[in-house]
Amino acid sequence: MSLERVDTMRLVHWIDGLSEKLASVVSWALLLNALLITFNAISRKVFSVAWSSAFDMQWHFFAAVVFITAAYALQKNEHVRVDVFANRIGERGLAWIDLFGILFVLLPVCAGMMWLSGPKFWEALVAGHTRATRESSSAIPAWIILSFIPFGFALLALQGLAEAVRCIAFLRGIETGSRANRRFFDGE
Repeated sequence: MSLERVDTMRLVHWIDGLSEKLASVVSWALLLNALLITFNAISRKVFSVAWSSAFDMQWHFFAAVVFITAAYALQKNEHVRVDVFANRIGERGLAWIDLFGILFVLLPVCAGMMWLSGPKFWEALVAGHTRATRESSSAIPAWIILSFIPFGFALLALQGLAEAVRCIAFLRGIETGSRANRRFFDGE
């Protein structure tokens, strides 16, 4: 295997590791969110006290989990996909479908979402917007929750590139098994 191929696969493994580490860190947000929901429910029902910022934090934890773990879901093959033809087209056919889907659906959608959400995030950051509305007096900065959108799609695009490289390596015979197609043929 050439040095270029080794470096490329090293980058793919680095992206995999990044997705795994971030998903591990963010998964703790689920526990924190459960504790926060419990706290909010008890304070509202037992003490008749509600904090809009505490309620707003629930959405922040949820956004972090959804947007940041999407790349991990793609890496672990837990994303939504069409399995109708899996047994008929074989691993190479699935690798081609995955590659096509990544290049012509996933990456353009990620680029579009980063392009659309980036300015909103930047505007909220620069202007110092909060999450306060007529219904809520939350003082939490709006840029926090808005940052999860472009950041999450950037991570998803990175993982998509790693999966595309993995598909190409499989199709060229460099890698013997395609992680994206493993569950169809290894009984997962």
